[in-house]
Amino acid sequence: MNTPRRPFWYRGSTLVNEDASMQVAAFNRGLIYVSTQIAKLPWDVKNDKNEIQKGGVSNLLNLASNPEMNAFRFRLVMVQQAIIHGNAFAEIERNTVGQPIALWPLRSADMEIMRTTEGQLFYRYTNETGGTVDLLPRDVFHLPNFHTKDGIVGQGVVGYGREVLGIQIAADGMASGLFHNSGIPSGLLLHPGKLSDEAYKRLKESWAEQQGGRRTGGTALLEEDIKYQPLNMDPEALQFIQSRQFGVLEIARFLGVPPTKLFDVTAATYSNVENANLEVATDTLDSWATNLEMEADVKILNNRYGGRFTDIDLYSIFRGDMKTRSDYFKAMMSIGALTPNQIRAREGLSPYSEGDNYYIATNNFTPVDRMDEVIDAEIENKKKPNAPSAPAPKPNAQLEDAAVKYLTGSK
Repeated sequence: MNTPRRPFWYRGSTLVNEDASMQVAAFNRGLIYVSTQIAKLPWDVKNDKNEIQKGGVSNLLNLASNPEMNAFRFRLVMVQQAIIHGNAFAEIERNTVGQPIALWPLRSADMEIMRTTEGQLFYRYTNETGGTVDLLPRDVFHLPNFHTKDGIVGQGVVGYGREVLGIQIAADGMASGLFHNSGIPSGLLLHPGKLSDEAYKRLKESWAEQQGGRRTGGTALLEEDIKYQPLNMDPEALQFIQSRQFGVLEIARFLGVPPTKLFDVTAATYSNVENANLEVATDTLDSWATNLEMEADVKILNNRYGGRFTDIDLYSIFRGDMKTRSDYFKAMMSIGALTPNQIRAREGLSPYSEGDNYYIATNNFTPVDRMDEVIDAEIENKKKPNAPSAPAPKPNAQLEDAAVKYLTGSK
């Protein structure tokens, strides 16, 4: 089992490698989008009671992965290398008692995954001086891409998407050449007869001097009945609109993101953009988060039999608009699942005193620890006999007699 080192692919005569692929705007944007969305999220260490643990490994994952790199940039380079090359690697530095103290990213192109004659897996890394270092699996944080043939070695997007990327690179190159030529396509020089070698050479040099490169559009002097015939090109074809739109859609499929995340708003509406945000979170970002979490659980926490685990919090991506969040928090608070301070922490606000109480919705929010009092009070109220109703007032006899006499006309 060997991973290819320093991969280069050709699509026709177009070189497709990491640097060339990053010149394709859609791929560049998609790669940065996926990696930054993962890099910005909190990555907590929790115990078996789901309580967040501070310090130690938590600092490696959230603050600084090594003395030269913060945690955001570490995750950024890991996800980008995994997408481009298919695999991302980092050496796990440990102290004398085996605890991880630093994570050092390694160049994917210089790593080989190999097996000993006994079949044991190991990693062989070639450093800058050309020397090799063999590393045990427990000391290598290995993040593979999702396309894999054996469950160990990932396949990079640049490799299996080279056809689409090659077309995009070639289209951009062709567009660049035409626009450098003032947007004027090539033409033909027509002669009724045959030019002598001297006349052909003179004509070629004269045309190159007056019309070559950025001098297109100047005045050319033609002799010997030579005529110029331009080759027409449709303006829409000149911009390669359809080929570029097709490339954006294909790259979006390779990266698992909606086209709107690559700034293709051709068919975007408010409603489908909202749905796209949820889709990319559940279908793509959650998968990358799980990929990172499980490798950290096994290699960094050495959690093979339960206990502590890591958790990348996707809340900031899933939280939606203000109304959706308000309805969610109200529902969670009404069943005693969240305290006001927990809600404030989610929203980046400071806690307040007595904000750690849990509440249950009755007529108003009631602290959980006083629910028995509320229930007992309601029972006591139901046990009390109904209070006697006040007697109806007696009518005034004199007023009644006067009314009767008035209605009957009697005196």
